[in-house]
Amino acid sequence: MTILAAGNTRRGAQLAAQTCAACHGEKGLAPMNFPSLAGQSSFAIYKQLHDYRTGARQHPQMTPVAKALSVADLANVAAYFAAASKEYAAIGNRDFVDVGDPYIDQLAREGDSRRRLPACLSCHVNGSGGPIETPVIIGQSHDYIFGQLNAYANGTRKNDVYGRMREISRKLTPQERDALAKYFEGTL
Repeated sequence: MTILAAGNTRRGAQLAAQTCAACHGEKGLAPMNFPSLAGQSSFAIYKQLHDYRTGARQHPQMTPVAKALSVADLANVAAYFAAASKEYAAIGNRDFVDVGDPYIDQLAREGDSRRRLPACLSCHVNGSGGPIETPVIIGQSHDYIFGQLNAYANGTRKNDVYGRMREISRKLTPQERDALAKYFEGTL
């Protein structure tokens, strides 16, 4: 927490312009299938950058980028995007997509206790009370969300604390993962 409190948004803006903006957008609104950083907390951004840097999460583009940054610069970038995105918080202003299946809405809002599936919204919205490093998922592209759910389900993504997302994703059918990705992509 101390490292994030020391995050310098000015330095973060410089690094973001040089390193991040091409894929994640100048203010964190990503085009296409890259994750948007707008609406994310500095904790969520820092955790992912740190995980790339340490190898807890692997990606052919992000791993070398994060390894090239100092720990302080990870905090600077996280501070910048968290602050910059407050003006562009399009993620938080989206509506959920009605995918024509009330069960998907139930999974998102209430979960399913019979299957031991918590509600997605119990963690994946700002202020939910979930772990502070949990990312907001509404507004991310369908392909990105679906890809991440599948990576958790098949175990190729392993940087979830205590294996929570791997366990949850494995319990979801491929059709449910796809529908939840559509649901959370949202519409403006």
